Amino acid sequence: MTLMLLFLQIFILDELSIALWLRPMLFPLIVLLLPMEWRTIWVMLIALAVGMVMDLAQGGSGLYTATLLPLAIMRSSILFITTRRSVEAGDQSSLFSRLSMRLMMIYVGAMLLVHHALFFILERLSFAMPGMLILTIVCSALLSLIIAWPIVRFLGSKIHNK
Repeated sequence: MTLMLLFLQIFILDELSIALWLRPMLFPLIVLLLPMEWRTIWVMLIALAVGMVMDLAQGGSGLYTATLLPLAIMRSSILFITTRRSVEAGDQSSLFSRLSMRLMMIYVGAMLLVHHALFFILERLSFAMPGMLILTIVCSALLSLIIAWPIVRFLGSKIHNK
């Protein structure tokens, strides 16, 4: 699934020229949908690897890595804020298997919004046109969530059937 998302992002989504303010990104799903029970260091190492692959493939100069690493750190906090669920220390069952699809999409939507905000703020490094920046963040995150919906549903059905 990881390779499929990377190929989809690199070869299809990054080649689309929809609009200057519309840029869907699905590669954060690789980090967002890792098991919540994993230790943060492993999630950060995977985020680092995915970020480096994206930076090398897209010439991101560290931008992709710089936006994925905070997601790896914020995952459990954003999950608790959006779903009021937390991972207990001795939890061996998958937290995602206990979430409804609605709560899962709220979590994914919030994380994609945070990622897009970090990405576009770091990409521009300017607040000269705040309206355009906000429009880019919201529209791109919304399009990413719409495209991510079938992927999350598919993965959610696999998790719930285990």
